[in-house]
Amino acid sequence: MFRRDREDEPPPRPPGRGWSSRIAWLTLVGGAALVVVRMSFATVVQVHGDGMAPTLVDSDHVVITRDPWSLERGDIVLYDPGAARPGTWEETELEHPNGVPAESGRPDVRQDPQGVLKNTGIATSVVDRDELDANWKQVQSRSDGIVKVDRGPLRLGRVLAVPGDTVEFHGPAGALGLSINGEPVPSKLADPIRIRLQEGGHSLRTLAYETTDARRYPVLVRAEQTPVLWPGLELPPPDFGPVQMQAPGFLVVADNRDGGACCDSRALGWLPEDAVRGRVMLRLTGDPAATPDLDPSARGVLWKP
Repeated sequence: MFRRDREDEPPPRPPGRGWSSRIAWLTLVGGAALVVVRMSFATVVQVHGDGMAPTLVDSDHVVITRDPWSLERGDIVLYDPGAARPGTWEETELEHPNGVPAESGRPDVRQDPQGVLKNTGIATSVVDRDELDANWKQVQSRSDGIVKVDRGPLRLGRVLAVPGDTVEFHGPAGALGLSINGEPVPSKLADPIRIRLQEGGHSLRTLAYETTDARRYPVLVRAEQTPVLWPGLELPPPDFGPVQMQAPGFLVVADNRDGGACCDSRALGWLPEDAVRGRVMLRLTGDPAATPDLDPSARGVLWKP
């Protein structure tokens, strides 16, 4: 029998890349991708106020992208309240018990002639205009001017209905008396939580979990269980019964139902697409001490909060 010389054997394969090397490589690639994304259509800003508590509280940082064309129910958006579109019954396809228009008048968008947002409540959730503009200018300079810098007071809220949805108000079931496309917005009460809000110290607030499509998120329930009013939509009084209409724009409501009532769709009406300035895609690590009754992981990094 012939015996193969060891010199004729192929050289041994180099050992495979270890897990540590793979993780380092993925981290490098992911970091590079994040830089590219940030330079093109995303930026990081700080949240001021507690209108989106408990998901977002004062001083949290979020990643915002400029892609309002792909908004879904449950998304948190950055919007210009001055561009909201007050609604009336006559402007939409609707059903209501009688044909008498409500005498609610037009909502106060709380904006002076110079376009400066009045500070109407410390609980509302705001993104500082100067900070956002400075960030977008940096993005713009790195992307050859593709990104346009928008001016105006900006707030945060959650999308509950998108254009074309059939929305029922003043219903007997569903969060805020809302049903979307025939389905009440599910809401389940949870144990009250201590939460640190801007008015100072920790306070006990009623917590509930709502579900919009496949998104489940916590909200701070209204302190007074009175019928929900929608002056921005000029709906009839709640005792008229359910009112159903087709949404001509986005229905956006703050998670902190008391704190954000001044400046979401309840007061402003429908938000057209051009009122939306961005979407919150990522919440960066928040302060666990803000919500001591929640699991610390609930204040960590969260995709699509």
